[in-house]
Amino acid sequence: MKKLKVKKVMSLLMTFFMMFTLLTPSTVLASTADDDVVTLQILATSDVHGVFYPYDYATNTADESGSLAQIATVVKKLKKENPNTILVDAGDVIEGNSQGLFLNETNPMIVAMNEIGYDTWTLGNHEFNKGIPTLEKNMNQFKGTVLAGNVYKKDGTTLGKPYTIIEKSGVKVGIIGMTNPNITRWDGPRLTEYKVTSPIEETKKVISEIKDKVDVIIAVDHMGDTQEYVPEDSAENLAKECPELDAIVAAHAHKAVEGIKVNGTTIVENKNTGDTLAKIDIKVTKKNGKYVVENKETDVTSKLVYMQDPNTKEVNYKADETLLEMLKPYHEKALNDANTIIGELKGGDLVGPEKIKGIPNAQVEDTAMIDFINAVQMYYTGADVSAAAAFREDANMKEGPIKKSDAALIYKYDNMLYLLEVTGKQLKQYMEWSASFYNTYRPGDLTVSFNPNIRGYNYDMFSGVKYEIDVSKEPGNRIVNLRRMDDTPINDTDVLKLAVNNYRYDSQLSKPGIIYAEGEELPKLLQSDVENTPIRELIKIYIQDVKGGVITPELDNNWKIIGTNWDETKRAEAIKLVNEGKIKIPTSADGRTANAAAVTEKDLIKYNGGKVIDIVSFNDLHGSVEESGKNQGIAKLAGAINEMRKQNPSTIVVSGGDMYQGSAISNLTYGAVVNEFLKSVGIEASAVGNHEFDWGADRIANWAKDGNFDFLASNIYDKNTGKAVTWAKPYKIVEKDGVKIGLVGLATPETVYKVKAENVKDVEFRDPIEAAKEWAKVARENGADVVIALTHLGSTQDSNTKEITGEAAELAKPGVVDAVISAHTHEPVCGNVNNVPVVQAYYNGRTLAKLELTFDKDNNLLSIEPSLDQLYNRSNTIVEDEKAKAILEDYKVKVGPILAEVIGTTDKDLTHDRYEGASLLGEWICDVMRKAAGTQIAITNGGGIRTSIVKGNITMGNLYEVMPFDNTLVKMELKGSDLKANIEYGIDNQNIGWVQISGVMVTYKDKKINSMTLLDGTPVDMDKYYTVVTNDFMATNGDGYNFDNARNVVDTGIPVRDAMVDALKKVKNLSITKVGYLTEGEAPAVKPEVKPQPQEKLSNVYVVKSGDTLRKIGERYGVDYREIIKANNIKNPSMIFPGQKIKIPGKIVINKDTVYTVVKGDTLRKISDKFSVDYREIAKKNNIKNVNMIYIGQQLVIPAA
Repeated sequence: MKKLKVKKVMSLLMTFFMMFTLLTPSTVLASTADDDVVTLQILATSDVHGVFYPYDYATNTADESGSLAQIATVVKKLKKENPNTILVDAGDVIEGNSQGLFLNETNPMIVAMNEIGYDTWTLGNHEFNKGIPTLEKNMNQFKGTVLAGNVYKKDGTTLGKPYTIIEKSGVKVGIIGMTNPNITRWDGPRLTEYKVTSPIEETKKVISEIKDKVDVIIAVDHMGDTQEYVPEDSAENLAKECPELDAIVAAHAHKAVEGIKVNGTTIVENKNTGDTLAKIDIKVTKKNGKYVVENKETDVTSKLVYMQDPNTKEVNYKADETLLEMLKPYHEKALNDANTIIGELKGGDLVGPEKIKGIPNAQVEDTAMIDFINAVQMYYTGADVSAAAAFREDANMKEGPIKKSDAALIYKYDNMLYLLEVTGKQLKQYMEWSASFYNTYRPGDLTVSFNPNIRGYNYDMFSGVKYEIDVSKEPGNRIVNLRRMDDTPINDTDVLKLAVNNYRYDSQLSKPGIIYAEGEELPKLLQSDVENTPIRELIKIYIQDVKGGVITPELDNNWKIIGTNWDETKRAEAIKLVNEGKIKIPTSADGRTANAAAVTEKDLIKYNGGKVIDIVSFNDLHGSVEESGKNQGIAKLAGAINEMRKQNPSTIVVSGGDMYQGSAISNLTYGAVVNEFLKSVGIEASAVGNHEFDWGADRIANWAKDGNFDFLASNIYDKNTGKAVTWAKPYKIVEKDGVKIGLVGLATPETVYKVKAENVKDVEFRDPIEAAKEWAKVARENGADVVIALTHLGSTQDSNTKEITGEAAELAKPGVVDAVISAHTHEPVCGNVNNVPVVQAYYNGRTLAKLELTFDKDNNLLSIEPSLDQLYNRSNTIVEDEKAKAILEDYKVKVGPILAEVIGTTDKDLTHDRYEGASLLGEWICDVMRKAAGTQIAITNGGGIRTSIVKGNITMGNLYEVMPFDNTLVKMELKGSDLKANIEYGIDNQNIGWVQISGVMVTYKDKKINSMTLLDGTPVDMDKYYTVVTNDFMATNGDGYNFDNARNVVDTGIPVRDAMVDALKKVKNLSITKVGYLTEGEAPAVKPEVKPQPQEKLSNVYVVKSGDTLRKIGERYGVDYREIIKANNIKNPSMIFPGQKIKIPGKIVINKDTVYTVVKGDTLRKISDKFSVDYREIAKKNNIKNVNMIYIGQQLVIPAA
């Protein structure tokens, strides 16, 4: 039960309102002299990829979507408006757009950057593609400062400087620059003489060095906003780890990020090829003789300036004429190179016309283009097998004269050619990875579609072998009938020579990762940089020298897609409608992937007058309005909902409850920020969650009124009137596209003991199944075409069997509703129970659940298809909703004064580094957790403690920096052996950081525990259970910890951070020393403890567990539940609660493991019947291999029911 301290919240709210009153318009604020305020302007580009001129040399066409020449125009204008300007670039400058012509001479990109006046250039990953010597030639041309503080030479110096300090109008700005740590993954062979370190750790070092020398600190790093491979390649993680940063210029992901706030730090990121210029304005104010950023939330603003309007395509900024003239010789050289005739293509194009508009032929069938590229690669390497990708959706070579630019059309990048030796097994593993490009075929699909999370350039097609791709199978099991061109099967042990490009080898085939597991043998590199010439140049040479200047389309059709068991007649109709523009091929939300979903039979139904209505749900948001970890925050959650509405305007959005309680911003405003979000996204209805009662039931009606939606609850009744409560409706009918959707609301009866008794003393929670029967019938009588249960009932889904259990599953079994929307248990659930779909959208805004309802033209329900959109897996593709973002920013400003509140002080630094062992701060936090939960022992993950606390005042904001996640305290009973295993797992774990503990004294050596005692010196018994508290992340096996064997697990609902606040307020002035709960050393000598064999007196009393119902208990013991009611004189069968003791008539009940001695005539089945425990569970508990082999006198442990 969540124990909200109303007094605490009221105190914080009073503080907020008092400060808000001080800032009303009637207040006269002290003025600040103009020279005491300076506005800095940071202008930034990234990923320009060789586009110095508004021209695409690969396609041989003018292109004004972006270029350095256009950037120059904007920079001139903005510098004139604000001379306090710093201009930076975040990398990927010297690759792409015919850069190969200039890498070893004067480079027009560097010429342009010098002319425009760039102050810094942070090296990007593509800067390393041609090796360090080539890179250094270009670095030496740059007049500004080159930054790359995490790439070390052998002599210990860095390739680029780690930082530079620039002064503007007396304000000193530290610019820190780090490159992407994954360059060793992509260009490892070129970096053997260099050491690449963590950009986050290097940034921390720089901050420590310069923080007293500068007024503002900015990071300009070549990394995306979200994690790509490792935590260190994410700008968001950088912001969390380095709160001293005022702003971060991110790069690499080619994604438009106008400005998100993470841990108070502004992050921006540009589109690629010079399409945008990022603009950050930083207001600094002189205080006590030093310039400071007073409020990062309000004093740092940002936006992106587009060279061309992304919607209308109207050019916003023309190229700077002076710069164009300066760059003209380079442009003419690249243009002449692009127009060079290298041969002729006869007999047709290499790729034929699209058979289905919007689905590139080259990615769904073998084409002469891919066969040609592979033929070139096999010719120069002598390989048996070759792999190549279609780098562009429109990649093709047209019949007629072949220009050099045409070669660039079919091979976009300057990759080098590699020759490998692979086994048959390794080849198939590689091919399986590639085949994951396709979405899995589902019944009803009429086209093949592409996984939106995999780019086309990562889909390789193979020559030299024959194979089929079965898309009806899940990724990893799709390559079938792999054989040589003479139809000889390829065995796992066969050895073949394979031609690939350097990017594929370096990124995927040269190291363990997605394709090959740690410890598996890797392909052998036989030759790198074959012919010492890029593949694109080899294509040109092949046409001229090998083919005599003339090529023809040659196609061997060595592979095809199978497993598409579609209706050919319907498919033909669908193709016709697509090609006529009447049905659209879906595109991914970020616009980067065409054909992101299949055209289906439902699309035909819809076109022919039928209807497809989506019910989108989320649940258990718990006030998680800010993006953090997997939590998407309301801006992205609303953005994802926008995507779904765009894909299907007939979309209904609902909530499963528990929306408000759980974060500072929401708690401090009694859910106002959440309610404004719910109103902005237009939810129709919400179930009533147990946490909706945390602040009393009287708020529920106001939330519904202010949010313009209805709370639905058909099983909550007023004890005083005996009628349904007035503040919620039992059901609602929503009409969409002429179809009437009935929603029946249901709350969990567990609410009675999940919240304070005072808050629910006047209401009664009735049997959800009976309520559903009653109100579904009423909804249908009032015209509902379909009835969906909108509930806050829990559910759980087995990860292997996919079986769904829990309250929601029980509701689905009778078949009284057409589908169930579940919540409460914070789990992703998607499946069917008794042919009734059940969904639950995880929690904290991490996932959206969808029920896709298909009706014929007469509104007859044809099908309901459940699905989950795991938003955290595609976070970087979601476009934030500006309205939701503005709501969040507004409330962050409002609660800012509260977060500035001083909670207490510390007389010393409370240090913590997750990789440096048990810390003083970690011990204190665990002590707080242990005392708040009333347990013997506490254990938490070092990675969850995000920073140290410095000596002096501790503010609420500091506590949020230390503990930014809203993790709650979870109590449990844990066996000594499991406690030991979990602590050992966290000792010196360099992947996740050190475990932090309290309440138990542990010594270890070589990462193994050699002594573990309670605080009174009692050794921890491996077979005994102890009370333990951890956080809900770890309790669900986060970071790889394992608490599966814990019993009596209870999520208290108390955030760890709230416990810290309460503890700090009690002592006010913190003065602690390190206890040393976890230390390295030898085990102290202890007397062995002799324990008696556990034994329990047998009885017929059962102790109720969470999720139990009388029906379930009766089924478990083979007793009619009405007999249980009678034996226990139970007045309300729906009202039982965990911990309640119930007599089971005529049965022996085992509530905890006990020992039974086998007697004559016993068998395991007889014993199991005696104790109502499955005989297989007894066998498993006692490690019995042969269930028929037990003996008289044998002692068996009977597991608790």
